[in-house]
Amino acid sequence: MATYKYRRSFTVGHKPDGTPIRKIVRSNNRKEFDQKCRAVQNLYAKGVQVVGKGLTVEQWAWQWLNTYKKDRIGPSQYKNYERQIRLRISPVIGFMDLRSVRSFHAQQVVDQSAARSKSEMDKLIGSMNQIFSRALINGLIEYNPAAGLVAHPAESHHRRALTAEEETTFIETAKHHRAGLWVRLMLQCGLRRGETIPLRWGDIDKDSKLLRVDKAVEFASGNQGKEKSPKTEAGTRYVPIPDDLLTDLLNFKPKHIHGNNYIFHNNNGKRMTETKIRRMWQSFMRAWDIQAGAKLYRNKIVEHAIDQSITPHYLRHTYVTNQIRSGYDLKTVQYLAGHADIRTTANIYSHFDKSDAERIAKLEIGKMKMTHI
Repeated sequence: MATYKYRRSFTVGHKPDGTPIRKIVRSNNRKEFDQKCRAVQNLYAKGVQVVGKGLTVEQWAWQWLNTYKKDRIGPSQYKNYERQIRLRISPVIGFMDLRSVRSFHAQQVVDQSAARSKSEMDKLIGSMNQIFSRALINGLIEYNPAAGLVAHPAESHHRRALTAEEETTFIETAKHHRAGLWVRLMLQCGLRRGETIPLRWGDIDKDSKLLRVDKAVEFASGNQGKEKSPKTEAGTRYVPIPDDLLTDLLNFKPKHIHGNNYIFHNNNGKRMTETKIRRMWQSFMRAWDIQAGAKLYRNKIVEHAIDQSITPHYLRHTYVTNQIRSGYDLKTVQYLAGHADIRTTANIYSHFDKSDAERIAKLEIGKMKMTHI
């Protein structure tokens, strides 16, 4: 019999003979346990039936996922739906009878969720709408309580290119950090995080100074990840390797070559796991933060100098921006970035900043000088 670290029994009603009806809340996570207890107390106070013989929201949600989504969507999408059910929907209303859910219960899921970005909020509301809409179609409920949900104010996390100052401190950090070459491949060659993982030494052509990119690893299905071919032909490409990066890679090779020939690998020579990649990035971010001037107290950062919302994808964003700023046309940059649609390439460079304005101003001044010669 499974044991739980936290367990509490609530009396939520009485049978005709006076026997109490109890709802048991269990969890090994304190935060989740407290959230479930509050939800039971709140619902009972409002007169909602919290136990019953009908199908619960959680039972139906998993049935919906396995019936209508499994084998019909990609592993990344499936993992997203699974996460919404497990972390956001079930802790709040998962135990409720599906027929008892009202609009304000569904709204509580939104209001109590940890989702703060617009993207995460859209995924949560979209998941709930699909779950209850399908229940309505199946005649399990009389109306969709997730219709018309109101999203709470979401923070905007637009990916952007690194500033010149950020890029400088980034490169300085990469020179001495163990993850330096890995992050530089994303910044200086425009690789996606998943494209760096399956790279082998044979993908580097030192004579032509080109890097072959023809595969990627997706971690939606587990910590070990799954190697896959690009979704489109545009994903397969040859990317120029800057001289300084190529030199450092070749110097790195003798001490790190292994039987599987992965450029980056675990201690056993196998492909890096998602856990290792996450830890490498966290370690690099800390070192970069300190390099940029973060304030420390007892070796703990108490005041950041680097934007903590930066992810590895910002580096690829910077690569695309830098290529366009260097004068390459959109079609060329589209190929180098492996974008199937040129609009994706163009949209990355849709946010001009002060450095762009200064560059344009210098060009205009140069033209004026030429006209007076």
